[in-house]
Amino acid sequence: MDEDLLRKAINAAYRCLARSPRSRIEVERRLRQKNYPDPIIRQTLQRLEEYRYIDDRAFARQWARDRVARRRWGPLRLRIELERKGIAEEWIGESLHELFAGQDEESRAAELVALRLKGRGLRDPKEHRRLFAYLFRRGYSPDVIQTVLRRMKGGSE
Repeated sequence: MDEDLLRKAINAAYRCLARSPRSRIEVERRLRQKNYPDPIIRQTLQRLEEYRYIDDRAFARQWARDRVARRRWGPLRLRIELERKGIAEEWIGESLHELFAGQDEESRAAELVALRLKGRGLRDPKEHRRLFAYLFRRGYSPDVIQTVLRRMKGGSE
């Protein structure tokens, strides 16, 4: 009976991982939702880690790289989302360092503002607030945002 239940749990985990890469905690949550007992969940996760179907370190790197490339997220947003996914602080820091070391956070934020403005100036206070909120949601720090918007406003006058 246990082997049959273990096989079912492993298959459920495979289906979960087939849709998209997941962290260990996400797979564990999915198995708990399906009401598998704790010993079966532990065995399933152990087996998936042995076969390297679950690797939180590699997951953090790949997931963060994808979000920066596709959605242009900043380091704060990436950190929050990776923490939600149950990734260890060590691997979050490693992933963020790998992505942002040698790259200027201000230049990334300025690039986003330039894309948003499409050549228009930044004179309207309402536009300033919108851009601030936009960059903040993307995960850029308030200090970086203020610096970038101040520079963009100064350059447009």
